Amino acid sequence: MYRSISIVLFALQITAAHAQLMVARDTVKVIENGYVLKMPWANGINFSNVSNIDFNFDGKKDLVLFDRINQFGTGRFRCFLNTGNAGPTQYRVDLNASYYFPQASNWAILRDYDRDGKEDLFCSTSAGIKVYRNTGSSGVLKFTLMSSLLNSDYNPGGAPYMSNLYASSVGVPGIADIDKDGDLDILTFSPQGVFIEFHRNMSKEKFGTSDSLVFEIGDLCWGKISENNCTITMGQCVQKPGSSKTTEETETLHSGSCLMCLDSDGDKDEDLIMGDISCNSVQYVHNTGTTFTASFTDSTKMYPNYPLKNNTVQVKLNNFPCTYFVNIDTDTIKDLVATPNSFGSENYKSVWYYKNTSLTSTVNFQFVKNNFLQDEMIEVGQNSYPLLFDYNADGKKDLLIGTFGYYSNNTLSARLTLYANIGTASVPSFSLVSRDYGNLGLQNLNNVMPTAGDIDGDGDIDLCVGVSSGQIHWLENTAGPGFTCNFSVFKNNPFNFTTASAVAAPQLFDLNNDGKLDLLIGGKNGKIAYYQNIGITSIPSFSLVSNALGNINVQGDQSLYGLDGYAAPFFYKENGITKCLVGSISGNIWHYLVPSNLAGAFTLISNSEDGLNEGSQSTVWYEDLDGDNKRDLIVGNASGGLTYFSSSSKVVSLNEIAPGNFSDRISVFPNPANNCVQLKIENTEINHAQVDILDLSGRQLIHKELNSNFEIIDVSDLQNGFYFLRVTLGSEQSFRSSTKIIVKE
Repeated sequence: MYRSISIVLFALQITAAHAQLMVARDTVKVIENGYVLKMPWANGINFSNVSNIDFNFDGKKDLVLFDRINQFGTGRFRCFLNTGNAGPTQYRVDLNASYYFPQASNWAILRDYDRDGKEDLFCSTSAGIKVYRNTGSSGVLKFTLMSSLLNSDYNPGGAPYMSNLYASSVGVPGIADIDKDGDLDILTFSPQGVFIEFHRNMSKEKFGTSDSLVFEIGDLCWGKISENNCTITMGQCVQKPGSSKTTEETETLHSGSCLMCLDSDGDKDEDLIMGDISCNSVQYVHNTGTTFTASFTDSTKMYPNYPLKNNTVQVKLNNFPCTYFVNIDTDTIKDLVATPNSFGSENYKSVWYYKNTSLTSTVNFQFVKNNFLQDEMIEVGQNSYPLLFDYNADGKKDLLIGTFGYYSNNTLSARLTLYANIGTASVPSFSLVSRDYGNLGLQNLNNVMPTAGDIDGDGDIDLCVGVSSGQIHWLENTAGPGFTCNFSVFKNNPFNFTTASAVAAPQLFDLNNDGKLDLLIGGKNGKIAYYQNIGITSIPSFSLVSNALGNINVQGDQSLYGLDGYAAPFFYKENGITKCLVGSISGNIWHYLVPSNLAGAFTLISNSEDGLNEGSQSTVWYEDLDGDNKRDLIVGNASGGLTYFSSSSKVVSLNEIAPGNFSDRISVFPNPANNCVQLKIENTEINHAQVDILDLSGRQLIHKELNSNFEIIDVSDLQNGFYFLRVTLGSEQSFRSSTKIIVKE
């Protein structure tokens, strides 16, 4: 008996001529100083807001860091699964989980406002706060917008005066149950003030529940303190009855502060830890008031070495440290995490972890490390620019990473970080060699982006690096062919040009097929400049052909990134056809087909290849690493880490097992789709048939047994993006399977 099966699913056929890169998430062992990193390809961390949430619904609180990443503030959620039950703290990165969070900018923290046990998302919006409710279930995270802009009544007890509950995009508001009535209140600075406003949530009072977001002003000068220029002053601003202003006002715009509430002494009122954009330490203020009326009578910048009995490391991070009261380890007591909250601060060791060792309702924070989570991943500070080349002439590709800079001595120091491939031809493994390869740190460069190739025809590999000024420098290899590279000769701007758009991201590539390596240079403007090599084999010389090659332009949303694009090209040849991947400011990876005559506009294949976005200012390297003659993908981003996608990932390998044309009998439509998809299998007898939908990491999201020729599968709960649809027929002993790529829009 033959049937035709139809499944309603979102599907994107792999048969498209130039569509997908057939890669999926994978890992390669990475060793630093003899230690094997537990999550080497975790993307890096820069300037983060830290929260707890059980994002995989296993009953344990995980960690989510919203990383501002760079100066634009359009960040990325970094998600870490809690895998420990007892003993040492253990986390595993879940790179796909970030795709389930909505786009956020400037700051984002998770708090359970409706008391359903699932943390909701509070994040920055223009002049205030927007809120997403966590509506996820059955292991699938989902957020639903509840308020695009929170309002508050600034005239409680009188005629309502509703206005936006202001929160600076620079700072982070305090969100906690201040008055201990069961709903979440908000502390924030007013736009023209140095005083803290207390906005009371009236959900309990009005409705008897905690699931509403209804606010009124409770105090225009909470705790009777002011904060300005890293100084806290007590006993300020007594409010006049019936007045919406304080007796002391200021026209100075408060540039940004982060507010963290905690009851440090167990007396049921909220103390406060405050960070400010102009400061390098946090300030603790002690509340000796009541649950309903805050009164601060003491403060210190030496926190958490306060009182002195703690004898621990002061929170001190240049520039703008903020603190978060979260549970890090396997006990039930919240700990302290401090991270910077602005670009240009510490980025390589920027997650400070303090364990709470108190056995009572008080807190006792003891410093543990300054690179929590970062010490388990590739982390090169601000931005990462990956490159594969054989530095020691052993026939295996090693990993070189350029960077905007490691934060050191109050500045960013641009360097090259080298990992040697100590594995085999088919099983690579990287081990750290140097964090300042070639002593490039001595050159005082800014934003070093490397490319490799034999540009002088002497048989060994040279390095060129682009920098923020738009110039290209040459690190000449004097070792000779067959020897470990020796970049002892640094040539400063030897080609005597500066690109029209600064921040040069170069690639050496023979674009015109004349046997000489040309320079393709991505720019801050989102375009690619083409400099043709018009020299001879031993003496390169480059001449500008175009400042806008192929009309490529990867500029992002101007409301988020202005006119910036940060193009980072990777040209490659495949079956005689030249193509180009381009990293961008938005984090999307653009894909182009390059015409053989190089004339006119290049053909855009995709402006979001494979739906991947690991963070803004993406960079790419697409080359066979494991010797299977299929290209693998390494992606960098502004957080200073990397992710790895291989062609040999077990997810990519989920294709037809039995011989024949089983895959050709399957059609999936519509693709892309919104809520459902149909799958059709022609001329095949159905026995023990099932369909699975998996995310890009191979995690099963939907499973359904197929009992009829026509089935409809609801995919409305899935986030927009790419998935694998796998159809399996037969038993474990004898079965056929086919996997297709589908997309949900």
